[in-house]
Amino acid sequence: MNYDDNIFILNVKIRAIYDMLLLDADPDIFLERTLEDLDFIGAKLILLQKYLAMNKQLISRNQQLHNLDETYDRFLNLLNEMSRGTVCFNADSYPIICEPINKLIANCVEGQKQLKELTATAGGNVSDTRLVGTDELTALLDGM
Repeated sequence: MNYDDNIFILNVKIRAIYDMLLLDADPDIFLERTLEDLDFIGAKLILLQKYLAMNKQLISRNQQLHNLDETYDRFLNLLNEMSRGTVCFNADSYPIICEPINKLIANCVEGQKQLKELTATAGGNVSDTRLVGTDELTALLDGM
């Protein structure tokens, strides 16, 4: 499984939905599909988390756990915007979305809690991939 690409695609979907909600989208055309997309994203976040929990030998596991946590954050921000009424499809204007949005929020909060526990048991600290180690620095500077 390519975790990087799958997490990236979910982030793109989250961003696309958020951007659409900033516009004056027609609910007759987009409301039902938006709720379906939100359900899809929520289900796939849980699925990726499940796969990461099982794949304890993955070299980049801690980094992928971190990436998944950031994706949960983005998704929760989107859901909270819909819940608070700051986007075109909001709970105040469309009370029918309250229940599914609140369910998704609860699932995300629980998913993040489990993800943090998983990260803690996996060693927790995700090294910053932008840093260069001493061996890498020596190799890069060799011959200068």
